[in-house]
Amino acid sequence: GVVSENVLSQYMYKTLPTCNHLWTFKKQFCSQMALSAVLCHMLQLGGRSPNKILFAKNSGAAFQMDLYPVYDNRGLLECNEPVRFRLTRNLQTFFTPFGVEGVFVSCMASAAGAGMQPQNNLRHILSMFFRDDIMSAQQRRSNRNNAAGATPSGLMSQDLKTLVLANVEQCVKRLDGMSPNQKPGANPNSPTDPHRGAAHLVKEALSQRNLCRMEPTWHPWF
Repeated sequence: GVVSENVLSQYMYKTLPTCNHLWTFKKQFCSQMALSAVLCHMLQLGGRSPNKILFAKNSGAAFQMDLYPVYDNRGLLECNEPVRFRLTRNLQTFFTPFGVEGVFVSCMASAAGAGMQPQNNLRHILSMFFRDDIMSAQQRRSNRNNAAGATPSGLMSQDLKTLVLANVEQCVKRLDGMSPNQKPGANPNSPTDPHRGAAHLVKEALSQRNLCRMEPTWHPWF
């Protein structure tokens, strides 16, 4: 049968010593998973199965294992998963609706808004990351081609710069969609929901129609 949505909640209720510990852990763990969701959506990171998510019961800190991007044949970020990050039934039940709509969504929007501030150096950090990661991926691909006897194909510096800029722009665009900042062309006098972008992603992550399309090894029912 399907795993109950209360498994994680019951485990935490029975192992944490006091209500104060439970409240602190729940808030911190919810914030950590929200920041992970921002990173997963921005960098198109998938494969967030339960065995790749570790957490500390004494603090609520979360650690993501095997967190790396995947590129298509053109060298651009690729992720074909129907959901952008992991927020399944057990996590939703443990965080409660107040935690999901309050802490989780607010943390996502706040983190995205901080990343979109004009004075930060996010673009430079992403550029350095993609430069090294694309070069490493190209080297691994060349090694496989050499082992198979295929003709090696190098990556010109101009091509590398183009790929880096394209991936950075994609990431910034996705981050901007989550941020509460005023969008260009919007009417400043019209009422808007600053968390609309993050709330939409959370709604998509909780959608049963999307979760049922995930791979069985992702454990979408847990």
